[in-house]
Amino acid sequence: MKDLTTGPIRGHLLRTSAFMLASMLVQTAYSLIDLYWVGHLGKDAVAAVTISNNLMLAVMSLTQILSVGTGALVAQAAGRKDEVEMRLLFNQALLLALLLGLLFAGVTFALREHYSLLLASDTNTAQLAVRFLTFFVPALGLQFSLMTMSSALRGIGDMRTAVIAQAVTIVINIALAPILIFGWLTGVPLGITGAALATLIAVVTGVGGLLFHIARKGQCFDMHLRSWRPRPPVWARLSVVGLPSGAEFALLALYMTFVMRVIRPFGASAQAAFGIGQRWLQTGMMPPMAIALAASAIAGQNFGAEKFGRVRETFVQSLIGCMISVGLFFILFQTLPHVLFGAFTREPAVFEFGEEYLGIISWNLIATGVVFACFGIFSGIGNTVPSLLGSAVRITLIVIPTWVLSRRQGFQAHWIWEFSATATVVQMLINLWFLRREFAGRLAENQSGDNRLMATVDVTSETA
Repeated sequence: MKDLTTGPIRGHLLRTSAFMLASMLVQTAYSLIDLYWVGHLGKDAVAAVTISNNLMLAVMSLTQILSVGTGALVAQAAGRKDEVEMRLLFNQALLLALLLGLLFAGVTFALREHYSLLLASDTNTAQLAVRFLTFFVPALGLQFSLMTMSSALRGIGDMRTAVIAQAVTIVINIALAPILIFGWLTGVPLGITGAALATLIAVVTGVGGLLFHIARKGQCFDMHLRSWRPRPPVWARLSVVGLPSGAEFALLALYMTFVMRVIRPFGASAQAAFGIGQRWLQTGMMPPMAIALAASAIAGQNFGAEKFGRVRETFVQSLIGCMISVGLFFILFQTLPHVLFGAFTREPAVFEFGEEYLGIISWNLIATGVVFACFGIFSGIGNTVPSLLGSAVRITLIVIPTWVLSRRQGFQAHWIWEFSATATVVQMLINLWFLRREFAGRLAENQSGDNRLMATVDVTSETA
């Protein structure tokens, strides 16, 4: 277990976020490489994968409930040096993850055809999506266990093990994708089905390897059967902490589905461009997300140890890191969108729609950097309700005017991205207001040195 309650906050943040960022960059590389190979199958295949990947957000909404709850409570227990509590939380979280994963996979597999027909712009795209989901859905079900174990390890400051497991999984996926898609070495090209099968094989390997490591190491967790007896009170504790964050991702999944539905009349080119643009936008969000996850573990341990001054310092340092990272990607997206899209498509319609999307939506990054810094503290102290409220307001401000205008003649897709950029600023201001309230309330102890933090929050709000 890594003790994050002593030593320089900046050092802890740099080391832990570096592990997380390395994992995310590998994952992003896989995402882009996989999209590159699928792109060779045509725009319909890219649109089909984009439709299917919307389900990933639904999975993230459910896994966030367990991940945030497990990470926060385990980190707080680690801060109190309570190993008995850490073991109990891990085993119960993993049991719940297995049950939820089976339930999600079963229901989604049964409804995959209806889902594809609902969102696809044509029959061919829908058929490709069904073929992809046949193997992709089981992989999504296994994500529950993978994410829960990774979050528990982050809670005790062990970023390395989870990162290695995820990196190995992604490398396997990268290696298998072209082999299965095009039939390299095997002589049996599986097309879009091969992309999904590669993902399933890789995730099975990752989950198995992580379980083996945890069972063998036994540092803070155990796999004894007595610990697997269902304990609803523990499930309730995990859910109460993680539910707001899960609901936030559920709103995001619904929002993404809404966007795919609204841009459906623009054809497969628009959906394909949206999918490519989303991959690049997610790439830009990787560094602040890594910083936020690292800040969550640091804030959680120090909150459990009642070192509230260090919790506040964690926000200052994570905010600086987030703003630097999103600023670099903002410049890249504004100046080189043609290069970024040119790597995946030569079709003029996809290219034109995508450049417009990335040029406008990149303005989200600035406010999103602040939102991530706030989220790291909210999740660490076990109160993710403010993040949920901020997201709910943002999505409402996008969906309502978009829905009204989309029913009128002359509707333009770029209006959605403009609404999004404006609404994200509102979300940022809401998060900052709630964070200031937390600092003035539950974290009001040890007021010496707080003036610099409060000034930071005030300056950020005024600048916005």
